[in-house]
Amino acid sequence: MKAQLVNKLMPAEMVTFDFNPDKLTMKRDADTSHGPTGKGSTPGIFRGSKPASLSGTGYLEGADVKSRSEQLLAWCEPGGGLLGKAMGAALGALSSGRMNLSSKLPTLIFSWGPFLMECHLSNTTVGFERFDRTGAPTRAKVDFVLVEEPSLLGLLPTNPTSGGVPGRKRHVVSQGDTLALIAAQTYGHPGLWRAVAEANGIDDPFRMKPGQVLLLPSVSELSTAGG
Repeated sequence: MKAQLVNKLMPAEMVTFDFNPDKLTMKRDADTSHGPTGKGSTPGIFRGSKPASLSGTGYLEGADVKSRSEQLLAWCEPGGGLLGKAMGAALGALSSGRMNLSSKLPTLIFSWGPFLMECHLSNTTVGFERFDRTGAPTRAKVDFVLVEEPSLLGLLPTNPTSGGVPGRKRHVVSQGDTLALIAAQTYGHPGLWRAVAEANGIDDPFRMKPGQVLLLPSVSELSTAGG
């Protein structure tokens, strides 16, 4: 599985890293204050937690390195580039100004193994390392910082180490994914696609969209259901 970033509202905008990060750093700050005192220190007063951040380094390789790099850089702008700004302006007009996506950073979904975060890209640095004979970059090192956005993703069942249902996993739908393919990759049998559909309330298996998050039942759950 490769790490990837997907625009939540425009799933066609997707950047997949050809080489996964070799290190990820998670950070969260608690906002505390201390009252005035003349005799030593006082207990801290908790005022809230700031959004978590996830930083790391990934690598892009291939003939489309420049276009994928430009997409990452565009996600650091309000609206996420010309297409996002145009769509944001259109939604703003339709909603009489109540929705103005072109004034905020686009919401992204980062997924890689057990890591799943709804976020925005607050910082990215692209270093081009290899080029072809025409000067076009063919390899790039990408340093990124993602900042968590409030979402329901953190409430989804997780693996046993975090107190969720044992064996359950999450899957972010990619372009070309089908329920049969996901079932074959997860359980070794494409015929189990119906169990995945039922677990996610999917009535039409052909209407999945890239970026959609699926809950994959554990093997034990499938056995119980089948027995």
